[in-house]
Amino acid sequence: MKTALAHAVFYLMRFQAKQITSYLHTLYMRLVNKIIWNRWLAIRRTGTNLPYRLENFNKRTIKKILVISCTALGDTLLSTPAIHATRKLFPNAHITWLVKRPYATFFSSNPHINEIIPYPGAYKKNFKLVREFKKRNFSLCLSFHDSDPCPVQAAWLAGVPFILRSGAKDEKLAHFLSARTPYRDEVHAIEQRLDVLRMINADNIESIPDKTRMILPVNATENERFWKQLSKTYHLDLTSKLNIGFQISASRIYRMWPAENFAALAKKIIGSLPCSNIFLLGGPSDYQLGDNIVKMAHAGHQLINLAGKIHIADLPLAIKGLDLLITNDTGPLHMAVALKTPTIGLFVPSVARHTGPYQDLDIHTVINKKRPCNPCVRKYCKDPHCMELITVEEVYNAARSYLERYCTTSQNA
Repeated sequence: MKTALAHAVFYLMRFQAKQITSYLHTLYMRLVNKIIWNRWLAIRRTGTNLPYRLENFNKRTIKKILVISCTALGDTLLSTPAIHATRKLFPNAHITWLVKRPYATFFSSNPHINEIIPYPGAYKKNFKLVREFKKRNFSLCLSFHDSDPCPVQAAWLAGVPFILRSGAKDEKLAHFLSARTPYRDEVHAIEQRLDVLRMINADNIESIPDKTRMILPVNATENERFWKQLSKTYHLDLTSKLNIGFQISASRIYRMWPAENFAALAKKIIGSLPCSNIFLLGGPSDYQLGDNIVKMAHAGHQLINLAGKIHIADLPLAIKGLDLLITNDTGPLHMAVALKTPTIGLFVPSVARHTGPYQDLDIHTVINKKRPCNPCVRKYCKDPHCMELITVEEVYNAARSYLERYCTTSQNA
């Protein structure tokens, strides 16, 4: 017994050592790549007159456009209205979209683009990115986010003559840009992205129908196949049930509603509305969190932990088939809004007027509490507890009228 335990401890320590070594190596290579990249930028800046100033811009010369939106999933979805507007302003241009590699699969069928370049991340294969850009000979670059300077710098190194960017918080990047938009705290993130296009064609932007609507095409046949397989795997009756999703995680821990609250909410919904199924959604690292919620809820077979069990490419299919998604402020919230799936969004440290639902507002509910800390340090918070301000009762009451209406209808059918 002692020998077996000693072996287990040894292998665990060796595994952890490998993980730590891998992590340190990744940090080291990122630092090295960053130093080399910045040195190359400093050398190339000497004697160049690029990018051109905005007063020299001529719409008729624009044939190939590079769109940069390669951060988190939600941020990328929030850029789809601006991409739609780009197509309307430049109907004959070839539009290439730089998208973070894991999310490229979601956007390959977007009707307003011609091509996607998967982005490996900051300071990874940057020189290859420059070659990809140079090969395509872009005449305009539109960056719809103001983080990660590498793609804009790569566009500059590739000789793109006009580079426009959202936001103005990074002064070190200013000399790589033709123009940049000022940050407007009073508007939604979708409007902030459209501001990039307003710099070159403000009048035509306002006349575009549904200019603020997010776009995420889903194949109806694939959606039906996904839910049939889910029903078969978990022996579920989906036809007469209300299918509710809980997005239990977020990209940052400070935006996560407590697991015990999700567990209590699941128990309350299933206890009062037996016509419901609840699916816990999350990534591979969230499986244990989902398992803990299932154990705390004691809600039976109607509470299913799908965290980490759905391939990332199938996430839109899962969300499209839900009758309601209760979610933190994270990518699946924006995905649900784009897919017209009703949501209840939970906001405390993040700001709903910036990233909350911006279309079909009649089917979306936002529960938004005032931040308890001033200033709010958001992702740097060492003791995130403000999401606890949203109570289980509040979320249940927000969902109750919709849920009861659905169950009454299904029982009478």
